[in-house]
Amino acid sequence: MKTFRMVAGFTTLMSAATMLAAPASAQQVVGRVPTESVIHDLNDGQRFGVFTGWLATGRDPAGVRAHSAPLFGVRYDLIMGAPAYLSLRMFGMKSDHDVVDPNAPAANRAAGTATANQIGGDASLQISLTGERTWHGVQPLVNIGIGVIAGVANHFDAGKYAPGASVVYSYGLSARMPTGKNGDFRLDLGWLIYQVRYPETFRVTTASDNAAIRATGSLTPLTTNRAITFSYTWGLFR
Repeated sequence: MKTFRMVAGFTTLMSAATMLAAPASAQQVVGRVPTESVIHDLNDGQRFGVFTGWLATGRDPAGVRAHSAPLFGVRYDLIMGAPAYLSLRMFGMKSDHDVVDPNAPAANRAAGTATANQIGGDASLQISLTGERTWHGVQPLVNIGIGVIAGVANHFDAGKYAPGASVVYSYGLSARMPTGKNGDFRLDLGWLIYQVRYPETFRVTTASDNAAIRATGSLTPLTTNRAITFSYTWGLFR
């Protein structure tokens, strides 16, 4: 019996020594080391930032909408509870537009260009597809919003037209890329739908061909415009 106990003890000791001596690569790892995970939680709150980009304006029936131009602005983002965020933006653009003379024949109606500077803002609901976390360093989002856009520091042209004010309906896709510090990069692709407002002078003409610019149809047609912007934001009250 004593010999049996000695053999059992020796066997147990050798087994323990073998396990301790085994290389780390031979040990089984269950799951993933936190630093190697493709998913990382975010500690969101309030964020403020700046953005720049390009607004590609859509065509309108009369051809007087603002030309495509660079876009600049500021933004504020607030988490409302994962996966929803509130985003507020204010932006401006310096552009021009084609002038058309309603009292000239249709074939000779072009009358140069005039300023079409605009400012605007919107509020949108952002929904994260990964909740309050990133996947492979990116947080993908979709959004829908509403706002306003208006002309500023412009003058009525020869056709009595100048960019006016309109409600803006927006929607889009975003990719947010946290830097690991307090700053985030962000890429947004969005669509902005708003009206172009024509003057009553587009309804009538004294031209020899008697062809009005907008004899029929709405004087406030909708246009679909595309914007791509690049943002950098900072966390507030950290």
